[in-house]
Amino acid sequence: MASVGQVERSLDAVKRRARELLDKLPWQHLADSPTIKYYTDWMLFEKQLAAVRRGEDTASEQRRLPEGYDAAVGSCTASSPANGLRVYRLEEAPRELARIFASMLQVNETRLTAAHYAFLKEAYVLEVRDPGVYRVAVCGPGGVWGSSHLVVAVEPGIEAALQLDILPAGSGSTAVEIVAGEGSSLELLTVVRPPEAAVHALLVRRLVLEGTQLHSATIALGSAMHRIEEKILLAKSASLVHRGAGVAAGSQKLDYIADIIHQGPRSRSSVRLYSFALDKSIVAARGVASIRETARGSSASFDAEVLILGQHAQGYTMPLMEIDTGDVEHASHHAAQYRISSEQLFYLQSRGLSETEALELLLAERLRTTAQHLEKLAEKAEKIVGEILLRLS
Repeated sequence: MASVGQVERSLDAVKRRARELLDKLPWQHLADSPTIKYYTDWMLFEKQLAAVRRGEDTASEQRRLPEGYDAAVGSCTASSPANGLRVYRLEEAPRELARIFASMLQVNETRLTAAHYAFLKEAYVLEVRDPGVYRVAVCGPGGVWGSSHLVVAVEPGIEAALQLDILPAGSGSTAVEIVAGEGSSLELLTVVRPPEAAVHALLVRRLVLEGTQLHSATIALGSAMHRIEEKILLAKSASLVHRGAGVAAGSQKLDYIADIIHQGPRSRSSVRLYSFALDKSIVAARGVASIRETARGSSASFDAEVLILGQHAQGYTMPLMEIDTGDVEHASHHAAQYRISSEQLFYLQSRGLSETEALELLLAERLRTTAQHLEKLAEKAEKIVGEILLRLS
């Protein structure tokens, strides 16, 4: 086990390096569009960081969680973790687990990652040791800007299902680095619900090791500005089925990015992103499926769709493929942005539904498809869809 002193020195070094880089790095290296330029409103993030630097941040408060969680990390209180799970503060974690921290999410990637580490308030490690179905709350700290970090390590060879509820208390960033051990089979449902006025970023990095199967889904709600960054790395013979859904209403903004990187030969991925723009919101669903030169014999498909449900809403899609080898089994991508046609609405209304009920029905149907491939978490996913529809009604 790493000593507390070793880890604390490492944490201090990461924070120090992040603060050195903070003013030297751009928010992103390339513009998203010649006209829109950036789907993420970086000025809102800049305002939050300026407030932190002026000393306007406040101390975090402990929150009490409702029943039904098997473990909780961060600024919320819960009972002891269920059998099969271990939760550590980063400074108390075994060395082999602690070294995952900051290994996939690099300090020097962008201004956002530098800000995450520079103002990091808490870091934890969650170890999934035994087969089972688990629900875990990840509670972010409060204040003007709250950064929290979670490392998840899934033991090799086990079959497990994990629901992560990301619950930020306010603006800031939440990072989740996951390593799925060799030969394991993991169902993963990530749900992130920031406060409506928050400026928040979810930074996800997942390493799927040799022979591992990952079936995952992410459901994200919009806020004043919500950015989702998912990067999934696939090793030899790893398999990924991933579905993502982003929902924004009112004048919210949501930018959902999923990047899939095939590093090992004979790896497989199937990715579909659905985003929904209600009222006057702006949403984007995009990403890259990359098959590296070392990933011979691999296959990848990437679909991104935005359903525009508001007259003044905007939606953007941009799925891309990067192929660095001529030995590819399959590679395809598809993009679509569309509004509900008057004929579809008329058909549903002729069955006795109001316009609002018809739109809710279409939204519910698409949200449910996000988690249809999660067998062990199907009941939990259905409950979440119901909660989201209730929140939007």
